[in-house]
Amino acid sequence: MWNRIGRVVGPALMTVGALAGLAFAWTSTLDYASHLDRQVHDLRCGFVPGVVAAPGADEGCRAALYSPYAAFMRDKLWGGIPISTLAIGAFSFLAAFALHQLITGRKASRRSVSFLGVASVTPLLVSLFMAYLAATRLGTFCKTCLGIYFSSAVLATGGILALLALPRETSLPVPTVPDGRSAMPSPLPERPEGKWAFVVPWLIAMALCTTSPAFAYLKSAPNHDARIAACGTIEKPLPAKSELAMKMTFGRATGATKRLPVTLIVDPLCPSCKALHKRLDADGFLEQMDIGVLLFPLDDACNWMVDRPVHAGACDVAKAVYCGHKKGQGAQVLEFAYENQAALTALAKGKEGKDAGKAALAMLESNFSGLGACVADKATGKALDAMLRFAVANGLPVSTPQLVLGDKRLCEEDTDMGLIYSLKQLAPELARPLL
Repeated sequence: MWNRIGRVVGPALMTVGALAGLAFAWTSTLDYASHLDRQVHDLRCGFVPGVVAAPGADEGCRAALYSPYAAFMRDKLWGGIPISTLAIGAFSFLAAFALHQLITGRKASRRSVSFLGVASVTPLLVSLFMAYLAATRLGTFCKTCLGIYFSSAVLATGGILALLALPRETSLPVPTVPDGRSAMPSPLPERPEGKWAFVVPWLIAMALCTTSPAFAYLKSAPNHDARIAACGTIEKPLPAKSELAMKMTFGRATGATKRLPVTLIVDPLCPSCKALHKRLDADGFLEQMDIGVLLFPLDDACNWMVDRPVHAGACDVAKAVYCGHKKGQGAQVLEFAYENQAALTALAKGKEGKDAGKAALAMLESNFSGLGACVADKATGKALDAMLRFAVANGLPVSTPQLVLGDKRLCEEDTDMGLIYSLKQLAPELARPLL
C-alpha cells in the first residue's frame, strides 16, 4: 500500500496542488497588474480562478492588495512587484517536477523523490507566514490567498506521503508456479538511487524559475514618473494659522519631530479614506506628517456639489469630527469613525437627510460626550461650508480621499498601489521604515 501511495498518490497530489496554486497565483497577479494603468478595477477574488468576477471588490482582497505585504520594492517601482509572481515561478517548477515523477513512476530516482518531497513543503511554510500576517496585521483574508494556502497544503501533503513511503519501496519478489516458471514476466524494477550532485542544479533551477516571473514583471512594468506630478499644486493654499485645515496628530508623532506639512481631504464615512489612513499609518508615514484635515463629506445634506448621498450621514459625522477637534479630540473622533465605519453606515442606511445623520451621530455621542449641541450649531455648518468652498476655489475634484504634500497635489490614482513610490517622488524627505 505504501509503495503505491509513494509511487502514484504522492506525485498526483503534488501535481494537483502545484497546478491549483499556480492558477490562484496567476489570478492574483492579474488582479494586481490590472491596476497598473492607474484606473479603478473590480477584483476577481474567487475560489475558482478566473471564473468569479465580483462587480464590487471584496474587502479582504482589497485589504490584501493594498497592504505592505502584497508586493516588494514599492519604493523603487510604482506599485512594486507583487509577491504572487514568486508563487507563479515556484508552483510552475514544482508542478513540472511532480508531473515528471508521476509519469516516470519508479524510474524516478530516490534522490529526486527526496528533493521534491522537501521542496514541496516550502510553499506551505510561506503560506503559514503570510496567513499569520493576514490574521494579525490585516484582520482579514482574501479568497485567492486562501486558495494559495489550501493548494500549498495539498502540495505538501503529497510530498510528505512520498517521503514516508520512500523507505518502504523495494523490488517485489517474483512469484512462481509449481513447474518453476515465473508467474510474472518480470519483477517491478528497483527505484534507482540517483546522485546527490543533481541536487545543486535542481536548487539553481528552482531559484531561477521562482524569480524569473518577478524579473519579467519588473522589465514590463510601466513608468509613471511623468504622471505623478501631473496633478499640479494648490493655487490658493490655506494660511498657516487657518482653522479650516484642522491640525491633528496621529500615530506616534510628537511636537518635537520635524514633519512635512500635509493636508488630508477626507470624508469620515469614505472607505477609501479609511484605507489610505491605514496605509499611511502601516508604512510609518503618519508620524512624519504635520497633518491638517479638511472635511469633504459626500452627502447632499450639506454638500451642494453632490446630488445624492454617496455616504449617507457623512455631514453630521464630519461636523462631529470638527466639534471633536474644537475639544482637542479631533483625531480620536475621526479614527473612531474609521474603525466603526461599517456600523455608522449601517445606522444611516435606509434613512434620508437629517435622520441619517442623527442615527450615526447618536453612536458618536455615546463615546464622545457633548457633540450634539456643537453639531447643531450654525457656526459648525458655516465652518464645514467654508471647507467645501476651499475645494471649489482650488478646482479640486468632488472625490475623496485627496492628499496635498505642502502645495503639491497627489493624484487620486496614486493614493493606492503607487502610494509609497509617489510619496518618495513628491516628498523625498519622507522615509519609509518598513522594507
